[in-house]
Amino acid sequence: MHVTAHRGFGDEYPENTVCAAREAAKVADAVEIDVRRCGTGELVVSHWESVEWVTDGEGDVADLSAGELADLGVDGSDYGIPLLSEVLEVIPPSVGINAEIKETGVVADLLAALEGVANDVVVSSLHPDPLWRTRMLDETVPLAFNFGVRPDANFLTAETIGCEYANPHWSLCFVTGLVESAHDAGMEVHAWPVGSRLLARVLERRGVDGVIATRPI
Repeated sequence: MHVTAHRGFGDEYPENTVCAAREAAKVADAVEIDVRRCGTGELVVSHWESVEWVTDGEGDVADLSAGELADLGVDGSDYGIPLLSEVLEVIPPSVGINAEIKETGVVADLLAALEGVANDVVVSSLHPDPLWRTRMLDETVPLAFNFGVRPDANFLTAETIGCEYANPHWSLCFVTGLVESAHDAGMEVHAWPVGSRLLARVLERRGVDGVIATRPI
């Protein structure tokens, strides 16, 4: 089963940091990172809009400079919120990258940054707009739609955009026919967030192609 490290195994390492990406890449098939823009214009890696959710700092990522973000401590560590370029540098070419877009207005710069890497890359989002924009700018980049609470509507959107991956919350793999529908449409199913080997094994028996795991499994 394909294993993607959710935020660089964010339950094991300070999430979305250079440390997390480097360590997760040692054992995972791919590393998932969250991309947004900071106050000085650079793309940085952070799931959270506000730094208060993951550091001892205050303010929004969009209002803070890259230097200010780097000086924060993620999850009580010595690692700050990094530039996207810094994270990409520590993921070996043999390990895939799942770049999740967290906001609008970053697609063109993200694609430009990814042009310079040799890794297999998937662009993902919880929102259809960044995926549409990615498809318009580059028809070759594989896309993944991260499903929310409306699996039927999400599936229709993923199919319309032409996504290669359907990424639902793991519970939807058991209470809906999503796995079968996605496979019939030619999409792989990668479930999230998976925190145990037992759950991963059960999902594998259910027909799920991969898991986006919060810790090594």
